[in-house]
Amino acid sequence: MRRRTFLTGATAAAGLAALSGGPAPRAALAGTDGTVPRVLAETAPAGGPVRPERPFDVVTVTGRPGSRGAIRFRTPSGTGGWEPLHLHSEGREGEEPVGSALVRAPEGATGYEADIEGSTAAVNLFDGEGLRVGGPGQASLSAGDTGSAGSPVLRLRTRAGWGADESWRFDDEGTDLWPAVFHPVQAITVHHTAMATTGDHAADVRAVYYLHAVEQAWGDIGYHLLIDPEGTVYEGRHSGGDGVPVFSGPPRPGRARSVTAGHAFGVNHGNIGVCLLGDFTDALPTAAAQDSLVRVLRVLCAVTGVDPRAEIDYTHPDTGALTPGPALGRHRDWLATECPGESFAEVFETAVRDRVARGPA
Repeated sequence: MRRRTFLTGATAAAGLAALSGGPAPRAALAGTDGTVPRVLAETAPAGGPVRPERPFDVVTVTGRPGSRGAIRFRTPSGTGGWEPLHLHSEGREGEEPVGSALVRAPEGATGYEADIEGSTAAVNLFDGEGLRVGGPGQASLSAGDTGSAGSPVLRLRTRAGWGADESWRFDDEGTDLWPAVFHPVQAITVHHTAMATTGDHAADVRAVYYLHAVEQAWGDIGYHLLIDPEGTVYEGRHSGGDGVPVFSGPPRPGRARSVTAGHAFGVNHGNIGVCLLGDFTDALPTAAAQDSLVRVLRVLCAVTGVDPRAEIDYTHPDTGALTPGPALGRHRDWLATECPGESFAEVFETAVRDRVARGPA
């Protein structure tokens, strides 16, 4: 059985606090001793007022994919207005898709109410006791085993670097909840988290990890890579112990195989998911985030052989079903979703795809 009652070390939020001027987090990402705060979570059904026993930073909401509702928060100054709530569809292959949302709580929130069918969790990201993490904090990915001269190189923070609680990947008997399976790369898809950041971006990544691994019981995060408003890149889905993120060993154009994640239900196999931390419904990612995304996509296209301008017939490796779509595209190009946000989606062609295809100046 999946351990859902333990209060573990991960945290979360995703978004554009760097642009919106959101309040600073109550604590830093990690101490110099290599620890991060354990996540403290209190679950409750949606549909009525909830008063968590401890302070909280984020509310997770899970329910029917595509369903809409609203959420409001209570603070010492009173109850705020209703904010729209949309559960985005995600899912592992072989399971039913799940609707979910991450919502940043206002500073000092004492309660909330989600007007939607489903379940919620009030998540405290910064006050839990320390979880010790170990391992290299940085990694790189290139087209060669060691990165030949002139090869594009992607540098990122590893799972250890952002404080992943690796115990979430296993059940109480020690069985891997989501074993790594690899398939030839066919596509690359861009997402947003649709939530304002806490200002501690490694904590934001841990929040997404908590939602996927614990609340949705996947056992891991559903994206391959994540990018924060400052342009820092984070390793996502666990891909084995060889030190090579995303892939089964050093990737080669036309032969690269990526670990299957859970970011685009029905087209997850061989589809690399890159997620920007932030809500880009009414605003654009920072310039640093956009530049970093373009660099990441150039490297991924170079090491996999994906043509950023191509239209493909995505082939499901198990059923042979064909789904037309872009080799480099947006979540909404594959499924009925607003992701990666209306504002960003409108400029994606020129701000991202064209720049990736042109290559560095």
